[in-house]
Amino acid sequence: MFVDRKREIKILEERLRTKRSEFIILYGRRRVGKTELLRRLIRDYPHIYYMADQRNAIGQLEIISWLLCEHFHDEYISSNPLRNWDQFFSYLRTKDFGDQKLLLIIDEFPYLVVSSPELPSIIQRHWDEWLNQRNILIILCGSSMSFMEKEIMSYKSPLYGRRTGQIELLPFDYKNVARMLQMNICEKLIQFIGVFGTVPAYIEMANSKKSVWWNIEEQIFPGDRFLHNEIMFLLMQELRSPKNYFAILRSIALGNTKINDIVKSTQLERGVVGKYLDNLIELRIVERRIPATENPLKSRKGIYIINDNYFRFWFRYIYPYLTYIEEGRKYTVMEKIKSDFPTYLGYIFEEVCREFLKLNSHHIPFEYDRMGSWWDKNEEIDILAYNNKGDKLLGECKFSNKKVGTDILDNLKRKENLLNIIHKTTHYILFSKSGFTDALEQKASSENVILIELKEM
Repeated sequence: MFVDRKREIKILEERLRTKRSEFIILYGRRRVGKTELLRRLIRDYPHIYYMADQRNAIGQLEIISWLLCEHFHDEYISSNPLRNWDQFFSYLRTKDFGDQKLLLIIDEFPYLVVSSPELPSIIQRHWDEWLNQRNILIILCGSSMSFMEKEIMSYKSPLYGRRTGQIELLPFDYKNVARMLQMNICEKLIQFIGVFGTVPAYIEMANSKKSVWWNIEEQIFPGDRFLHNEIMFLLMQELRSPKNYFAILRSIALGNTKINDIVKSTQLERGVVGKYLDNLIELRIVERRIPATENPLKSRKGIYIINDNYFRFWFRYIYPYLTYIEEGRKYTVMEKIKSDFPTYLGYIFEEVCREFLKLNSHHIPFEYDRMGSWWDKNEEIDILAYNNKGDKLLGECKFSNKKVGTDILDNLKRKENLLNIIHKTTHYILFSKSGFTDALEQKASSENVILIELKEM
């Protein structure tokens, strides 16, 4: 099921309609849906689409030759395949693209560069000599985030300054997860987001007609299921010394979000932990966060969060109990998950509420400069948005079975005094899974308090 991606398709279709050459870099973490996006694009346009793999350069060029034969109806090249990438671009130079822009897509581009390290320089030369004056759209696509950012888009790359645009394809927001699962905004959706996350390939494995517990037992526990070993395979493919990364991710999943706590729990050196965290951030698996009031360049209050929920779930509930699962002790593992799951979903709900505000900024009654959360020692505010004029919004998110009452609002007002920011106008917003007490609803109607239930999101 193809969901959304309207913005990205619109961008690419607009580039297909321009009268100039276009060179787009499309990148994003594995399983996020880049190839599906490209397949949707090429349905309606003539194209040369090649998905690279790990074979050697000659093998790659043989396939490319077949594609050229098919596109240009040139039988000669099928029996006289290209021997190097310079020949490939020289061949294209001889062709008349006409009024229809030639769409050339190379998917998993990093694999080509492994077998042909000279390729970026060859593309750069041909782009400068003639490609930038022809009616062509080149899309280079890749899943290796560090490679695409450092070797293709960075200043030291031969291709630096040649691209006419770039798109980082991101995981879905919660509303598109709901569309993909064909589910209303409800408690069950939060459960599924907490388990499967927001990456399309993982959501696709979920059966929304069944309970989340059935999905865990049937789609994650069995060793032959895609999701069972997905994280192991992905990290071993992307990283060296995966055992240390596993230790760090396991530590974060258990709540050790400060670097000192991660160092203590993993027994790794601080410098090693810092280096590995940087690599995980590059892969978009981990995110460093700071309180919304802090300077990102100077703050020492940074914490590390696993921002992919399936990774978070897997390292919290599956990885520690793999032996139990393989021994068939699924009941024991399920009991551990069920006992902790309400607490875990509280964190997931907070993320969804912050995302709700970003998607529905009209609920914030002023133009904000910063939005995030805030913490200091043992105090925390789930949502804080503010501007330099003194307007601020404070919010709490409660994923419990009881209605939220005035005590939650009173406590939020108390924490307001701990903030070291300009005080002028303060607004409050409370999110609740189970609704609000009559007393709170009455109080909210006479004060600057916004109340939002899960079903309204």
